[in-house]
Amino acid sequence: MARENQGARHRELGYITLLILVLFATISAYGLEMYVQAHGENKIARKEVSSRQAIYGAEGGLEWVKVKLKEDPSFSEGDLQIGDGYVHVRVIADEGKYTLTSAAHYGQIKRKIRVTLLKVDEEWKIEKYQEIHGDE
Repeated sequence: MARENQGARHRELGYITLLILVLFATISAYGLEMYVQAHGENKIARKEVSSRQAIYGAEGGLEWVKVKLKEDPSFSEGDLQIGDGYVHVRVIADEGKYTLTSAAHYGQIKRKIRVTLLKVDEEWKIEKYQEIHGDE
């Protein structure tokens, strides 16, 4: 009789151990899933930040060109470093209008904008603003 009680007790401990292992595996899998999800969202957030930095950098390049054109109306091209980013600007003058293209690179992200400016009463007026996607 004592042996039967001892065998039953070992089976109960075995079931409890198995239950604890299953519970631990479930909690570990859930934790791993949460980590993978958080890592993915963090990666998306970093890309969004870089994208915004690039578009702001490109706009900063356009403002820089306005200043350069005021100093030298024949200004046509230049490079600029803004923070961690790199901006390349190009200007094409055509009958009183200036078409400015500003391409900014922040990390892996590249953004480009093109603006057509007119100078009216010593003020720059934007005639056209366009974000360029791809290699236009």
